[in-house]
Amino acid sequence: MNKLDTTKRLLISGLLVFITGQIYIYPFGSDFRFSLSPIVFAFVLLYFSRMPIIAAAFVVAVSVFSGRFMLEYLNNSMPVIDIIAKHYPGGMFYFISGLLFYLLDIRKHVEKPLLAIILLTSIDTMANVIELIIRNQIMQDFSVVLSSLLLVAILRSFIAVLTYWSIRLYNVLILKKAHYNRYIELLLFISNLKAELFYLRKSMQNIEKVMNSSYSMYVQMNGLGDSVGQKDIKLYKEKALSLAKDIHEIKKDYQRVITGVEKLLPNPVESEKMTLSEIFEIIKDNSKRYIESIGKRTSLKFQSHDNLIIKQYYSLVSILNNLIFNAIDATVENGEIAVLEYIEGDNLIITVTDNGRGIPADQLKVIFEPGFSTKYDPKTGTMSTGLGLTHVKSLVEHLKGCISVKSDPGSSTAFLIKIPLAQLTGKGE
Repeated sequence: MNKLDTTKRLLISGLLVFITGQIYIYPFGSDFRFSLSPIVFAFVLLYFSRMPIIAAAFVVAVSVFSGRFMLEYLNNSMPVIDIIAKHYPGGMFYFISGLLFYLLDIRKHVEKPLLAIILLTSIDTMANVIELIIRNQIMQDFSVVLSSLLLVAILRSFIAVLTYWSIRLYNVLILKKAHYNRYIELLLFISNLKAELFYLRKSMQNIEKVMNSSYSMYVQMNGLGDSVGQKDIKLYKEKALSLAKDIHEIKKDYQRVITGVEKLLPNPVESEKMTLSEIFEIIKDNSKRYIESIGKRTSLKFQSHDNLIIKQYYSLVSILNNLIFNAIDATVENGEIAVLEYIEGDNLIITVTDNGRGIPADQLKVIFEPGFSTKYDPKTGTMSTGLGLTHVKSLVEHLKGCISVKSDPGSSTAFLIKIPLAQLTGKGE
């Protein structure tokens, strides 16, 4: 906190204490008053832990005295010296309170609320007694006066500490919520990244096969020699060798990309896992945010019968995320999406059902083919890549499972995923 911010906070604190000090009563029929401002003063000193205490006590004392002096001066015809005598003890109350707050180092004890209340009560009581002495208003029945001072001090200290902890706990909850949202975003990002890494590895295998085939073709042609009647064989040999070299370079580039992506991902830990209910909760929150962002009124329901421990949760998150987002896009006004989980034999079954537009019968056989899509951007007219369901099918098959779809055009669509439990709850990827 820089000097400018500190100065602003000091001035605002002084003004706030003065304003709340205008809510008061005269308990003893004299100029001595009880007000709400000590609650605000104690809270400010507790909450703004980097604010200098002595400086705050001085600024608040001056603000309270100056404010009360001006109000009295403008509203009454009392001599200035009488106004000063009437209100400077009120300012001294705050300076003495701040000084005692500093000497007892209350901030060090704020983690123990009961102790903090006791210390603040002591400060409030002592400052009030000193103010009464300054005013020369110590009554004969001092025990009654002291009882009143203690009762008010306990009440004000309790409210100050309660307010401090209420705001502090609220801030912790807000921070926890922000961290939770950030965690969800990171989890979804890693899930998508791992799905892409799966395809990169698959492409690497294909590249390896093509490279081996190209080089094998070169070796076979090289064995034919340059005999008569095969005058073009040399040219074909050179092309085959060049092709094999080019594919080898592509393979190395892919390998560098895969290595880079793997470094970005967290190292697989044998104990790394999530419960199925946690996975559903994360996907539900993320899907609701997407529904709100596109302005739809689609309801989303999850029903789970088994709270399994899932180790392959990245893949499962990617699978469900794709299917649910497709279902959201397919639904119209007042759409409904239901995700149901149950166990059948040694398999985990998950169905994703929506009451959207449905899929025509002639398209059901090709919806998992790469490039097939009926979605497009209404602003640009650009068609979707059509890789979402292809990703889903590949990830399900990678887990030794299968996926099927049933659809009633114009009514509903249901995707059924069947994955062996051993694949989900066994070793990680």
